[in-house]
Amino acid sequence: MRINLPELIEENVITQQVADNISNFYSRKKEKGVNKLFVIFGVLGALLVGLGILLIIAHNWDTLTLNIKAILAFVPLLVAQILCGWLLVKKSDSMAWKEGAATFLFISVGASISLVSQIYHISGDLSTFLLVWMSLSLPVIYLMNSSFASLLYLIGITCYSCEAGYWSNQIDQPYLYWILLILAIPYYLMLVKRNNEGNFVRFHNLLIVMSIVISLGTVAKTNHELMYIAYLSLFAIFLLIEGIPLFQKSKDRNLIFEIAGFSGSMIILFILSFSRFWNHLAISHHAVDQLLFSREMIPVLLTTLIALVLLYKKIRTQALSRIRPIGLVFLIYILIYVAFGSMPSLAIIFINTLILFLGVSTIIIGLQLNHIGVLNLGLLIITVLIICRFFDTELSFMLRGFLFIGVGIGFFLMNYRMLKSRKNEN
Repeated sequence: MRINLPELIEENVITQQVADNISNFYSRKKEKGVNKLFVIFGVLGALLVGLGILLIIAHNWDTLTLNIKAILAFVPLLVAQILCGWLLVKKSDSMAWKEGAATFLFISVGASISLVSQIYHISGDLSTFLLVWMSLSLPVIYLMNSSFASLLYLIGITCYSCEAGYWSNQIDQPYLYWILLILAIPYYLMLVKRNNEGNFVRFHNLLIVMSIVISLGTVAKTNHELMYIAYLSLFAIFLLIEGIPLFQKSKDRNLIFEIAGFSGSMIILFILSFSRFWNHLAISHHAVDQLLFSREMIPVLLTTLIALVLLYKKIRTQALSRIRPIGLVFLIYILIYVAFGSMPSLAIIFINTLILFLGVSTIIIGLQLNHIGVLNLGLLIITVLIICRFFDTELSFMLRGFLFIGVGIGFFLMNYRMLKSRKNEN
């Protein structure tokens, strides 16, 4: 039903001021939606134009002289720089134009580097190319205030980290990735502080989480077992990051951090619940000095220290009993690793008990909040734990069958009880 504001004013249902406020609200909402579309189409247009120019040049590449090739290699970059300069002077307030031009410039930088390398037969590998490209493109993010260029930059440095740390044998560990990431963090914090580009903030959260999780593994070399501590501490940071004042204003945008922290912690715990890891650890007999002075200890100390600081800040603002147990997993695992690292059987019992406790506590939280999703999450944790022990123990098929039947009945009864209580409340 369409609302007729003049009729409501005439019938004295609302005042003229209320009608003006309603009109202004829907006008701003419509304008905001149009601006988002302009940004999306502007970025897509820049990508298509850039790719189109590259295809045209590539089609006629073999027929061109060396000098013409050298000139054409810099034409897209020159055009993109002129366009960006003109926009900064004439249309600095147009987000759509700035995002499109910044994207075009970002692609032009990579295209010019690759073309010059091909023309003059400059040798190099993919990791070096990505490193140079991202280093030269970093100023574009800040000069053009471009969120899309920042997203492309995060993808680029993650690809560099994977190429240099996992796929290439030329670089032992891409330390420069962390420098490139730190250089992009100020723009991300500025974006979160502005709090007016919600979708860009969410995309940044997702890419930053994925980038760090993927790249942290490149540090591992000899003492791989230490990286479990580093990853659990990293996931604890994701869970406790809401304690930072800057992130308290947008809890819905922190959902990616919470999902990554919870799911990542549980995946690590399920991996550690198998006997293979602890048996290997007991056989290795690593010397204490070998562990303390290994390069894996650097991310362990940094992530654990940051997680402890965030935990301390959270304890200062609320009681320890109100902190979710999943946020303390990294500390519990460190204690288990130090105390029972040479006793696999005890370590496995503690890890499985910890997972069971997390499942039960999640079920209790779901019942207290009357949240069916949280309730089923707790039941899912217990189910996965039983499935893991299905392959890791020598229980009879009869007992395994009864366990699955019991969990299935538990799923049904818990959900039935919650739905019935909701029905009674309504």
